[in-house]
Amino acid sequence: MENILKFSHMLGLSIWLGSMVMWAMFAPKLYKIDPTKNTTNTLRKTFSTLSWSSYSLSLLSGLGIFLVIDNNMSTWGTELLVLIFAGIVIGLHSFASKLSSALRGMLNGVMLISALVVVYLATINI
Repeated sequence: MENILKFSHMLGLSIWLGSMVMWAMFAPKLYKIDPTKNTTNTLRKTFSTLSWSSYSLSLLSGLGIFLVIDNNMSTWGTELLVLIFAGIVIGLHSFASKLSSALRGMLNGVMLISALVVVYLATINI
């Protein structure tokens, strides 16, 4: 059971981080070539669905691992806290669209760093 949870957790984290990085690479180019924003908005919804689904998989499987694991020296609790923090930051970035571009850029950096920290902490615990 623990191995299935760990696999699900790493799969969710990989898809979550990958979708964030891909959107960060494509979004600026799409904004330049799509003046109507129709294509950009459609792709944003697709990436958002993929990202939130994989985030949910990571969070649920991470909670399962945290409850199942017997190792007191494990950092799963820390990893889950950083994952929850990252979800809050992503939620702010996604749903608070009236923020200044400087603040949104800062949130992008915080999202990426927190996602990398989560993947690192999960990797050292596997």
